[in-house]
Amino acid sequence: MRVHDERLRFDVTPKPMGLTGSSLITARSVAVLLFLSLFLLILPPFLPPLPPPPVTLLLLPLLLMVLLVFLAFSPSNEPSLAVDSLDP
Repeated sequence: MRVHDERLRFDVTPKPMGLTGSSLITARSVAVLLFLSLFLLILPPFLPPLPPPPVTLLLLPLLLMVLLVFLAFSPSNEPSLAVDSLDP
């Protein structure tokens, strides 16, 4: 039995790389990152110290990590897609 499904097809043609419009790193993104980095270096000495956050707010990252680990190891509801060999 052969399984033929259009969703299983994918394109492997290489994409052109370089500084074109499809590039992920642009001059604008580099400028924004440099601007934010400078602000992180310059502003802290001039800002007043903040009080520590409440303990419940400090537990939020821990709870998010526990939730993500639980979701990572929980079984999926998607049915398994068994594909027979293509030998005649």
